[in-house]
Amino acid sequence: MNPYRPAKAEDYKECLGHPSQVVDTSVGPVEYADMGEGSVLLSVHGGPGGYDQGLAISECFRLNGFRVIAPSRPGYLGTPLSSGQSLESQADALAAMLDTLGLDKVAVLGASAGGPSTYLLAQNHPDRVSALIEIDSVCMRYTKADEISKAEELLFLSKAGMWLMDFLMSHFPAAMVKSFLQTESTLDKHEIRERVKHVLKDPAKIAMVEVLSNTMTTNYELRKSGVANDLDTMRPLDRLPLDKVSCPALIIHGDADNDVPPAQAEYAAHSISDAELYWIEKGSHMGFWLADGAESVQQYAVTWLQDKFR
Repeated sequence: MNPYRPAKAEDYKECLGHPSQVVDTSVGPVEYADMGEGSVLLSVHGGPGGYDQGLAISECFRLNGFRVIAPSRPGYLGTPLSSGQSLESQADALAAMLDTLGLDKVAVLGASAGGPSTYLLAQNHPDRVSALIEIDSVCMRYTKADEISKAEELLFLSKAGMWLMDFLMSHFPAAMVKSFLQTESTLDKHEIRERVKHVLKDPAKIAMVEVLSNTMTTNYELRKSGVANDLDTMRPLDRLPLDKVSCPALIIHGDADNDVPPAQAEYAAHSISDAELYWIEKGSHMGFWLADGAESVQQYAVTWLQDKFR
């Protein structure tokens, strides 16, 4: 087996320029990007996001022998909201896309707001999912929108705020990283200050922040309806049914995640019969990519998935 290859700054940036295409499925149009070679990994983005974010969050897998297929969820970029407005119909849209592409059974990765559709794909279409990886994913009621301050709402959920995020990322990256960590983690001031220093010293990590910011701010008007729908569908959610998820699952979660509470990972791990729970120590909502030990966590996840295909 080839030695593990970590993602570098140029790898993350390559994801932004990769083209997408739209296919007509039984439930409507679905946009996706296809990158890499090997066993297929369906990578489903959070919110705001799109196929470009789906590529970036799974880059460590592509670099180590996986073909990544990254769709835009309904309401994002080239996938209309009509292709799957409810959480269940979003999972159905993923299954319909797999049908159209002639893919029978695939590994699946979900992150953050991509959790409900990927969990439900494994729950409602268990014959389509060979292995499941969830990274700080939603599977219970999501109340962040109710708790968000007016300042955070202006920054993260408006066109003006998206412009400001892009400006800060381009001119004051330390301020942008700090803002992300203050909002998305329960780290104290000293820990945030040290984490910001750590990220700024690592070209791959700062590139990932730039790319994630880009996948939220660029063409925000084409992502806005997806964001609004995510909040509308996740707010009344109690707990996703996970009793029919029969594939092996790796539940990865930061123990300092302030966006999706760690209790959500605990529920998923306890509900899925063949699940492993992996905590990222002092990991924020983006700990899989930004924590001090992010590279070792990524390598563990890649090795875990490679083992499922042996």
